[in-house]
Amino acid sequence: MYTFYGSFAYHFTKIPVTPGMSFRILAIASAFFIVLFSSCAVRIIKNVPENKPYLIENSFDIKGGNFNVLEKEAVIKRLETQLDDSAVVKIKSPLFFLDIIKKPIAFDTGYAGISARSMEGSMYALGYYNAIATYNADTTDGKKVKVKYTLTAGKQTLIDTMSYRMVVPNLQDLATSDPGARILKKDLPITKAGVLGEINRLVDTFRNNGYYKFTAAELKLRGDTTIAALTQLSNDPFEQLELLAQAQAQRDSPTIKLQMVVVPPEDSSRLQTYSIKDIYVLEDYRPGDDFFDTTKIKQLITRRGKLILRFHEKYIRNGFLLKNIAMRPGDLYNQKDYYQTITNLSRAGIWQSVNVKTEEADSNRLNMILELIPGKKFGFETSLELSYSATSVSSNPLGANLFGVAVNVSLTNRNIGRQAIRMTHGIRAGIEFNSGTGRPKGAGIVNSDELTYTNSVVFPGKVRLLEIGALKNKPGESFIATRASVVNRFSLFNLYTFSINLGTTYELAKNKKLTLRPFNAELIYINKSDSFNKIVAANPFLRYSYTNSFILGMSASYSSIYNNLRHPLSLNKERTFRANIEESGFSPIGLIPIVNKHKSRYVKGDVEYKYKVQYRNTAFVFRAFAGIGLPRDTSLPFFKQFFGGGSNSMRGWPIRGIGRGSQPRAPFGTIFNDRTGDIQLETNLEYRYDIARIIPNTLTLRGAVFADIGNIWNVKSSTPGIKDPAQFKFKELYRELGMNVGTGFRLDFNYVVVRVDLGFRVKRPELADTNAGWKLPPLQFGDVFQKLFTRGANDENRRWRYENFNLTFGIGYPF
Repeated sequence: MYTFYGSFAYHFTKIPVTPGMSFRILAIASAFFIVLFSSCAVRIIKNVPENKPYLIENSFDIKGGNFNVLEKEAVIKRLETQLDDSAVVKIKSPLFFLDIIKKPIAFDTGYAGISARSMEGSMYALGYYNAIATYNADTTDGKKVKVKYTLTAGKQTLIDTMSYRMVVPNLQDLATSDPGARILKKDLPITKAGVLGEINRLVDTFRNNGYYKFTAAELKLRGDTTIAALTQLSNDPFEQLELLAQAQAQRDSPTIKLQMVVVPPEDSSRLQTYSIKDIYVLEDYRPGDDFFDTTKIKQLITRRGKLILRFHEKYIRNGFLLKNIAMRPGDLYNQKDYYQTITNLSRAGIWQSVNVKTEEADSNRLNMILELIPGKKFGFETSLELSYSATSVSSNPLGANLFGVAVNVSLTNRNIGRQAIRMTHGIRAGIEFNSGTGRPKGAGIVNSDELTYTNSVVFPGKVRLLEIGALKNKPGESFIATRASVVNRFSLFNLYTFSINLGTTYELAKNKKLTLRPFNAELIYINKSDSFNKIVAANPFLRYSYTNSFILGMSASYSSIYNNLRHPLSLNKERTFRANIEESGFSPIGLIPIVNKHKSRYVKGDVEYKYKVQYRNTAFVFRAFAGIGLPRDTSLPFFKQFFGGGSNSMRGWPIRGIGRGSQPRAPFGTIFNDRTGDIQLETNLEYRYDIARIIPNTLTLRGAVFADIGNIWNVKSSTPGIKDPAQFKFKELYRELGMNVGTGFRLDFNYVVVRVDLGFRVKRPELADTNAGWKLPPLQFGDVFQKLFTRGANDENRRWRYENFNLTFGIGYPF
């Protein structure tokens, strides 16, 4: 049996379609139907119980309590989790506008009552001990039941005083030594998270000071001992709080006096300190090894007995182990050092598994046994990249569509010289084809090709000269990176580059990194064809960009990622910030008199911010980017300039297809139309949603709607004294910003995402003098498919796509 919840009525009216009907009507109609299907989802109910009322909806109302809007949403989510299994409405959404309830549960007031009592208990964790939950069942036609739960939160219990009573003087001193670190404080609400946090803080403090066996079981939280019901301890640390709440139910502003106490354990060793006797390092441990086997396993003791090394064959140098093992014989046991040792050794990347065991040597000393299982010394990786742009005339001198393929291969040695030094060799080979019947007569099928070799050597240590201030205490690793590349742009130029840089990357905190490169050198040689020399001569700005260059200077970069910052209605939230700065020719390194004839002098920086909120079936992503380069000459070298367009930027334009400023676009079919600049501003907004799960847990079809805003500019005018539309002027910013809107589809295979994006330009910088560039693509119902998809030698349709539309194909999400 099938039931449609609600109604859906429609009729068709014959509307005459005229050739002059504009794209504006099409856009409005499309937006209307998207909103209609998103907000008015169709709900289908299958296999309803015979002759019984059944549950189709649960709703929640919160009254009272000290909640803001977001906190109230979080409370509602908490209440939803307290519903009894027999009071939950199970809804599946195979399509974003379709909800299906299969075999709805027969409504039972008993289960609704159980759910309400669970909701009251759940509020204890937030300090609302007097909360009351009720429900009301509404039956619309005698069968469909909607249940509304109402929670009256009442007053939140606050902490009046917080004290500690430890049975050991040293524990008492440790517990009270840092008042600022306490989680339970006067006038704060008493919550379950706060209680658990304070217990964990104390346990960590004690274990970091030698109390190896101390656990949370030795701590109990007591409430107001003036109440007789609370004088007797129980095994549940929260039972006392509940009893207190009952005794204070009539008070308008409930408060509580708390005391954290140590319950003397049966095992007295839990309250004594332990020190480290010996540290055994099994550096090439094989599961099943006999610890006491001295015939197959060799043993070596480092100076002063700091480490006892056991191995089949020497795997790592002693100095590396001494530097990365934070514990030493004779030290008090410290849990922080224990975990730091695991982190340091795991970060090296040469062991498959790092396990640290503890064994009691005598009454108050421990032996630490490090079982290190070696990983594979060599690693091999390969990947394939594909790209397609339907209108990349600006990046294709011969005016055809572009299809690109690139192969990346890398080989890594993870333990050079038994010092955990990693060396990676990488080769990238790519080729870009002119595709489609629109390729002009005489044009070759290959547009460009690339061959690149990279080498990086990473050392597990820091360059001491870069350890400034607080960086001395931060873990890090140093590197030397080299790169050699050959790029051929057929009929234009051949580009040869070689670069080398060295520096150190510091881990400032979790997911925060700082990289300093005190030496950065790049040599670029360009071999231009006669036809390209003519193009350069006709464009003065290119004269300074496309030249042989030598870069010598310094650079730095910073990145931070905040993961799983919970949003009340989301699965997770992520914020990413990245900043880079580099210079050439100004620092002490850059002033070294080498290749001065071709040395570039500039300062360049950029920042990027990303924000993503992931919901169950949707996601919202925001990105902002700003970059500027300040050259001493007319412009930055072209390989250091910014550019927009393509599948990961302004998706309404092909790569290097937007800008500069309000500079007019080159006519369709122009030989060379790359657009690069010294300044870039860009903002991207994208809303992602699930359309259908084609293969559960394997393949999902997702959709997206997006908007991109931005452009590129030059810092200086290419013709001094004459107004240059490519030069950045703040007063012209609004007029010269470009904007595109579009939609896309993604096939998500879990391990790879195949993406197609269609972008329409609605604000074109080259038309800034007319209506500030706002111009919708001139589409009519009668020629939509003809303009978008017609192939062949129809130059009018190809020209229209060149000016208004871009179709890109990519791998992975754009940002």
